[in-house]
Amino acid sequence: MARIDHAAIRTKSYEEAQRFFEDVFEMHMWREIGEKPGRKCWYKEGIQLCEVEELNAASENGYDHISIAVDSEAEIMEKIKAYPVKAINDHWFSLPNGTKIELKPLAEWKVDA
Repeated sequence: MARIDHAAIRTKSYEEAQRFFEDVFEMHMWREIGEKPGRKCWYKEGIQLCEVEELNAASENGYDHISIAVDSEAEIMEKIKAYPVKAINDHWFSLPNGTKIELKPLAEWKVDA
């Protein structure tokens, strides 16, 4: 059996991205390495941030989206309004770097399915 360990996200706004994942999803950083402009950090909840100097937001950077299981999709969609992200519908949004995020109800998340 395989499980996703983490999803890596490239960002030019490293500190802003950290605040976003910590404030909106209450994630907990457990490791950080490197120096500006090549820092990386990992969150216990499975997200990795990779700082870059240049970013091609028009490209998909080798992935389609990240799915995050949450207690309340509506609550998260309300919280994102304070950040420079774009709502796609009631449970999808995109970050400034083009990363698409899908929200799923934690109650319906099936690890062994």
